[in-house]
Amino acid sequence: MKFQFCFLLCVLTLILGDAQVCPVFAEAPKAAKIAFGSKRDGNAEIYIMNPDGRQQVNLTWHAAEDFGPAWSPTGEHIAFNSDRDGIRDIYLMDADGTNVRRVFQSSAHRWCPTWSPDGQRIAYLNVDDWSIYITTIDGEQVERIVSSGFLGGCPTWSPDGSEIAFVSAPEPARRLLKAINLQTRKERVLVPNQVPRTLWGPPAWSPDGTRIAFYWSLKGIYVVNSNGKRLKLFISSAIDPLWSPHGDEFIYRRNGQLFKLNLDNRESIKLTHGAVNFDADWFDPQLLPVQPQASLLTTMWATLKKDGTRNATSLD
Repeated sequence: MKFQFCFLLCVLTLILGDAQVCPVFAEAPKAAKIAFGSKRDGNAEIYIMNPDGRQQVNLTWHAAEDFGPAWSPTGEHIAFNSDRDGIRDIYLMDADGTNVRRVFQSSAHRWCPTWSPDGQRIAYLNVDDWSIYITTIDGEQVERIVSSGFLGGCPTWSPDGSEIAFVSAPEPARRLLKAINLQTRKERVLVPNQVPRTLWGPPAWSPDGTRIAFYWSLKGIYVVNSNGKRLKLFISSAIDPLWSPHGDEFIYRRNGQLFKLNLDNRESIKLTHGAVNFDADWFDPQLLPVQPQASLLTTMWATLKKDGTRNATSLD
């Protein structure tokens, strides 16, 4: 399918008068993979592994700190944080760790990248002004969405793309779990900080969008319905919540190690051993549609269409 699509693009570029060579597409994993950060080599690097913890492979090899991997919806790219150019900013790489590049031309303290479900945008926390922004994946179009407040938490996109959940810090000692509607820009409080404990992000939406998991310090991971009801402790003494793509399993971190919980029988297995491991994100190609979706063919088709329009105009 990719070869046919690439061939079609080459034909179209010749018809439209563009001499560029057919682009090389990044390859998504053929099987489910969990990306995560680890300090087993002395500094933070990004790894991938099978969902059972086997075949752990190092993707980044850099003296800088690389962490916070986030799979693109199609699994072809991974967004991550790195300070390899001096400050902690957002980078992209192909799923095999190659083709590392910065998202933005200019540097800023941008943390916690999270993809929109259509793969066309990335939301992140800008620590320079403690606000949440959205950018196109080429870093060209940037929009400020909401202020998270000083020491506010990282954003997470809802599965349907309509909202972003984040931890808001209206006061230094007060944090709220909130969601903002991206169309109306109306905010709603999901969890108020009613007890002397601190909410931390990023929150994690369940794949069906009905629940949100988050870390509440001193206790562990809590889950609340996406309407703000039925708040309950989910896993004690744990942090870094993550739902599996199918919603039947759950990743969490305890004592520097990643664990996977089966939500049917509540049995956990340890995925990592030794060093400090963190920031898990899970991709499963089985959940991709069989037919290509126009919304997921983002950068290349938009560029081709723009170039084609320019060339057609020049022929008139």
